[in-house]
Amino acid sequence: MAQYFSTGSNGQCQQASSFFGGKPPLDLSVGYAVVLGFGAFFAVFTSWLVWLEQRYVGTRQNSEWFNTAGRNVKMGLIASVIVSQWTWAATILQSSNVAWQDGVSGPFWYASGATIQVLLFGIIAIEIKRKAPNAHTVCEIIKARWGTAAHIVFLCFCFLTNMIVTAMLLLGGSAVVNALTGLNIYLASFLIPLGVIFYTLAGGLKATFLASYIHSVIVHIILLVFVFLVYCTSSYLGAPSTVYNDLQYAASPTRDCSLQHPGQHCGPVEGNKDGSYVTMMSINGFVFGLINIVGNFGTVFVDNGYWMSAIAAKPSSTHKGYLLGGLVWFAVPFSLGTSLGLGAIALGLPITQAEANQGLVPPATAVALMGNWGAVLILVMLFMAVTSAGSAELVAVSTLVTYDIYRTYVNPKATGKQILMCSRVMVLAFGLFMGVLAIALNQAGVSLGWMYLVMGVLIGSAVVPIANVILWRKANAFGAIAGCLIGMVAGITSWLVVAKVQYGVLDLDSTGANSSTLTGNLVSIITGGTVHAVCSFIWPDDFDFESTRCIALVDADGHAEVDPEEYSQAKLSSAKKWIFIWGSAFTIVIAILWPILSLPAGVFSMGYFTFWAVISIVWGFVGSAIIILLPLYESWSDLCLVMNGMFTNDLILEKVDDVGLKVSALMSTNQDAEKHYLLQKEQMKELRAHIPPPALEHKELEGEVDLD
Repeated sequence: MAQYFSTGSNGQCQQASSFFGGKPPLDLSVGYAVVLGFGAFFAVFTSWLVWLEQRYVGTRQNSEWFNTAGRNVKMGLIASVIVSQWTWAATILQSSNVAWQDGVSGPFWYASGATIQVLLFGIIAIEIKRKAPNAHTVCEIIKARWGTAAHIVFLCFCFLTNMIVTAMLLLGGSAVVNALTGLNIYLASFLIPLGVIFYTLAGGLKATFLASYIHSVIVHIILLVFVFLVYCTSSYLGAPSTVYNDLQYAASPTRDCSLQHPGQHCGPVEGNKDGSYVTMMSINGFVFGLINIVGNFGTVFVDNGYWMSAIAAKPSSTHKGYLLGGLVWFAVPFSLGTSLGLGAIALGLPITQAEANQGLVPPATAVALMGNWGAVLILVMLFMAVTSAGSAELVAVSTLVTYDIYRTYVNPKATGKQILMCSRVMVLAFGLFMGVLAIALNQAGVSLGWMYLVMGVLIGSAVVPIANVILWRKANAFGAIAGCLIGMVAGITSWLVVAKVQYGVLDLDSTGANSSTLTGNLVSIITGGTVHAVCSFIWPDDFDFESTRCIALVDADGHAEVDPEEYSQAKLSSAKKWIFIWGSAFTIVIAILWPILSLPAGVFSMGYFTFWAVISIVWGFVGSAIIILLPLYESWSDLCLVMNGMFTNDLILEKVDDVGLKVSALMSTNQDAEKHYLLQKEQMKELRAHIPPPALEHKELEGEVDLD
């Protein structure tokens, strides 16, 4: 694009040294408006939705409801929550970054490598319903099965996972807010979590779920805008054929790269077949895919937030919600990276490697195509992702502290009110800590890209042991502890050794390189799983899961809305079989068959690339439609209750409630009266079933209906 070229001091044409050049495209006031305005809006709006549900639907605010959302969340909302919870800042930013670096393989491996964990976690989710139906956290299950020592070890790993995820959210969020609006990066780190703290304090997990749905709707609408802009409507690109031709030119070995500065992409892509952007035969793309798969197993399986979502789900909805959520989420990094990431290359934007590491590829493409409105849309999209996933981390940490520290070691006889108060205090405390953590990492120069590649080294060793706690009756505590600790030490050691040997120095560049992080990720997860398996085969447990089934509720009415038939072992066993078959099948298709089948294409032809782009468009459109409409369809009866309540005079409702209380008090003093009432109610149902409504109304008016 011509506007990114100018005449240098030597009189020759030169591309801009960077895209943003330290000059944000938006005014500082826009940054404050989005961060504070949206934060305040969602704090008020989500709290209002929670109040409406309590007022007109009848949900009760107690510790169980605050931390488990009543354990009755339906499939559509669970899927929406999974999509929102799994849509980090990295999902939006890093997926386009790897497309900018490696071409079409980057966003595919990002999406594929981070979808299979959610699909497979559906198996764990249904096992939670079978073997620990009253649990509140994953560590509560570990304590019931493996005892105190294992409980403390896994509690540390869960906290570490939450801190890593939180760090990535705020590192990416603050960097983009700073680049687009000039808002101080440290101030942004504190302001972004504020609104999340308020609505999470008010409504707990259910408020998080409701906010997640709204955020998912906004994210997917903006996703569709960008996808259609790049491949259908833009005057600069606007068609897969145009994007394809521009990508081919960008990677041409005969291209004159003298106009570019060091760190800007020009010419063939190293490690790709024929140096092309349009091929799945990419060494760096494949290595990133492996790192992505290993690292994200840790941030799903070891993140208490995903266990809490499974706990909150209605038993019959759990497995389907996770499968649907995983498949819909695939569209976010795949469609967005395939459009904005490849769009940056096709447009020839002067993005530097440093800007890409900060996650600034999608903002650059959005600004190039739409000007300031593109920057605003990316800012809103990113804010939705950061705050939604951030609220899930808030509840995950507060629940761990409340149930696994306060209730377990400080006050075992804590009442529901005390637990509720502790949960809210921890939401506030961790929300403030999020800002401090982000400031410390920014000060140390840690980037979103570095943290994303390294996360599996630190937490990968806990993946297999934490899954085995609910999946394998022979898994023992000693092997779990040993696997976690030995695997972590081995992973960190191998990571640093490879970085030192290959690059001669230990710094953020060498420790963030593909070779060193891949080694650390693989050693960590393989060692942890191997040690646990060997120890469990030598000294096997024979656990019957009775102690996990006996985990007690604190507020007994927290389970009241769930039909006991939902916990039928026959139904849950059938659901387990279903998710095992479909979860495994989609995993094989997405992670193995799809990339293998694309290899014969080599460097994509224009027709093959068009087919690839159409898949990304269709997947994005269908996924967006499902995630927006399905929760509304499933909750239509509750929505009608709320609407009827809102448009009914509150004075009438109060009188009806008063009459109901009086009748209830009278009936409680006379058992025969209640029996007579129930008999009359049943007879009226039978009568209504056999007499048309107008005739019945006439009979009632005439006094001809005899219920005695």
